This record gives sequence, C-alpha cells and structure tokens, in this order.
Amino acid sequence: MMQTDITPPKPFRVVIVGAGIVGLSLSHALQLAKIDHVVLEKYDRVKSVKGAALIIWPNAERIFDQFGFLPKILSTITPVTTEYRRWPDGTINGNRSTMNRFHELFGVPPVLFDRQSCVAHLYDNLPDQSTVKLNKRVERIEHTETGIRVVLTDGTVEEGDIVIGADGVHSTVRSQMWDYASKFEPNTVPESDKSVLFSEYDAMFGVSKMKGEPEDYGLAAAETNIVFGQGVTKLFFQQQGQQMWALVFKDKYNQPPKRFKATNENMEEVARRFADVALNENIKFSDLWESRTRVGLLTIEEGVLSQWHAGRIVLVGDSAHKMTADLGIGANIAIEDAVALCNILHRELKADRNRHPTKSEITSIFVEYQKERWDRAKAFTDLSGKATRMNSYDTLFGRVFATYIAPYLYEAHITKLATAWAKAPKLDYVPVQTIDENAPGWLLAKEEEKASSTPWLVYAGVSALVTGLAVSRYGFPKL
Repeated sequence: MMQTDITPPKPFRVVIVGAGIVGLSLSHALQLAKIDHVVLEKYDRVKSVKGAALIIWPNAERIFDQFGFLPKILSTITPVTTEYRRWPDGTINGNRSTMNRFHELFGVPPVLFDRQSCVAHLYDNLPDQSTVKLNKRVERIEHTETGIRVVLTDGTVEEGDIVIGADGVHSTVRSQMWDYASKFEPNTVPESDKSVLFSEYDAMFGVSKMKGEPEDYGLAAAETNIVFGQGVTKLFFQQQGQQMWALVFKDKYNQPPKRFKATNENMEEVARRFADVALNENIKFSDLWESRTRVGLLTIEEGVLSQWHAGRIVLVGDSAHKMTADLGIGANIAIEDAVALCNILHRELKADRNRHPTKSEITSIFVEYQKERWDRAKAFTDLSGKATRMNSYDTLFGRVFATYIAPYLYEAHITKLATAWAKAPKLDYVPVQTIDENAPGWLLAKEEEKASSTPWLVYAGVSALVTGLAVSRYGFPKL
C-alpha cells in the first residue's frame, strides 16, 4: 500500500529579536494577523527595560486601542493638565496646552508614564505570551535556501522565513545583516551606513519619589517641564506621585558613537555636576537625585540608516533610526514601523498563512516597508535633534528661536503635528475599538488632502523655513 505524507505544511514564520516596546508591538500585530512568530529576549525578564518617561501620542494610542488595552492604560494615568517651558533658573518662560489640545482634537489624552509601565501593558495584554522566549541571546543568523536560522548562545535554534531586528540602537541583528550583505549582497548596504549614527549628547535619566505631596513642590498632579539651559536640556515630569526626569547634556562628538557602560561613579559625577540645576522654582536636581528610585546614564545616538534590510533580515525602530528625547516621539515612530511592516505581511499572507515567499518576494516586501517609513523617520529624527539643540541653547539662533520666536508659531505647529498623527499608519486588518475616528483631529488628514498636495512634513519646517535656514548652521529637515 502506498503511504501518503500527512505532515502538515509549515506556516510562514517570523523570528523577532528583542522584547521591548517594538518587539512586543510586533507580537500583538502578528497575533492579530494570525501569523506564526517567536520573540527572543536576551534578558531573563521582559520588564527589565531601562528608561524613564515616555509619551504615547494619538498615533500610537490608536494602535494600542486596536491591540485592545488602551482603556486599561488610560485608567492608570492622570491626564497632563500643566505644561511649562522654563528659563535656566527654573522660572517660567511660558506655558502650553498641547496635551489638552490633542485631547480635545482626538478624544483621548496623550499618555505620560514610564517606559516600564508601557512594556508591562504590552506584555501583560498579549493574547499568547508563549510567543516570548527569555534568556535567548543571538549568536549568529544563517540564511538557508528557503529560510533563515537563528542560532542562540544556549545552543538552540529558531527557524523561520524572516528575522526582524527590534533589538535597539546597539542591534545584534543589524550587525548580522551587515555581515550577510558584505558576503552575499555586497552592493546592498552602503559602507556609510556603518558610521551614519553619531552622538553629541549624553543623558542621565531616572525616576524619583520625593516626600510629601506634589503641591509642596509647586507641582500639579500631572505636569511636564522643559527647562532650557547652556549645553543641557532638563526634562521633568510629574505623574502618579512620582517624578520622571532626564538631563540631556552635550558631550564629545563621535561618529560612529562610542558605546560605554556607565558605572555608579560615572552617575555620581554627573549628579554632582548638575546638583544645583533648577527644575522649577522649588526643586533642584539634587532633590531628585537624593530621592531617586531608578537611574541610568547613556549616550544618545542620532541618525537614520539608508538601508534597513538585506536578505531575509529587516530592521525596525531604533535599530534603523534613532532620535533624541526632547519631543518624546521616538517610541511612537518605532511602533508605527511595526504596524507598517505587519500590514504588508498580512496582505501578502492573508490568503495562505502557509505560503513561503521567495527571497525576491521577501526583498520586495522589505523595499515597500522601508519606502513607506523612511521619510517620516528621517523628518522626526532631524526635528528631534534640532529641538534638543535649540532647547540647550547650542547656538544663538537656537536660543532666540526656542525662547522668543517659537511661542508665536505654536498654533501652526499644533495643527501640523495633529495632522501628522492623523495620517499615521494603523493596522489595516482589525478595527479601532474605543477611539472615535470622527473626532476633529482624525479628520485633519482628509482635510489636508482636499486642501493641498503639500506633504505632511511641512509641519516640521513652517517656522524653521521662515526664520532659521539662513542663520542656523544646522539647518532643518529638507522638505
């Protein structure tokens, strides 16, 4: 009797490296798309993420609503009601209402919380947490005739069709991608990509819990502060009875960046250096340092790679583009990356989850993804860098612009930024659950399409083009 092969066909499979904000967002999106995958995390805990404050703007909130847990996040935070921009001595330069304005426009308040809370929400609300494997450090990535093998340092192997590098600015996957390209696709990745990232600023960030009530220190229940300064920007946020903060200060220019692992002595030295820096009229940095519950010191890398993929490897988030923290946008743009890539994968696989695209088809998918994302990532990266330099008074023009000119252009910036959020990607294959997409903010994208063919990126340069290009040695994003 003839025997028949009853082995079920293998589904298309994605191997994701990194279980941070981006890697977990990918898992949510792929689970909703019913695409098989695994998430490899090198640490022993998913929630071992470094960092302090994080802002989730309407673009990422809509995505989290599609994931199904935005209401849970909103129930745990206090909407920001007070926003200050302050002189170097901590006194008020001006106040803004960006958070309230976006709340009115989009029907949901932007979320201010700490990074660990964001990762916790992403992981705790995964439909299937078994997709995440801990203590899995990548040793090498091998291409086969039909797929890819990820060899781990513990001797195990994960196989799949593609690898997504969601492992941050010091990406192991990116290094493996470059190695593959140099051997098998020598014209794919330009040599300049290996030095395109640079660093000029360092940041010490942390979370503190000062004794007493917020009002004892002149703080609202939830507020944000950007404090200008010579060579340093101070970001200071109050939320849920704790203070989240960052000192972003100028250091030596390095291209490519020089990575270092900060010691306690390094951090103590920075704390002494900025001990008397004012955060408002009542708080100095020494107050935050003495009441710290978490702290870290790192180099801030900046830049955008020109090539995000090679072979069956593709990069998302900080592994492909990295920006400074002054605008609080980096995580949002990275989450958009995850959604854009998953939309394309879902489209290509929805008819047959067991289809295995050829290598050339995989390349076409990656090309489409990067083409969709590159301009937006580049614009926000450039804009964030300019904001850091203006807030830290890096040039006379930056100082004048940040403290005197920008307030007069505030309304234009609000409209353009709101339009940018409205035009952000969302999952194409699942509905929005609680957000009302008929709210005025979401309709701005359609209104702009009717009114003008000018790209959304204009928001980044309205004021800069008028007042800055001729006098700033840095320039602004080319629009």
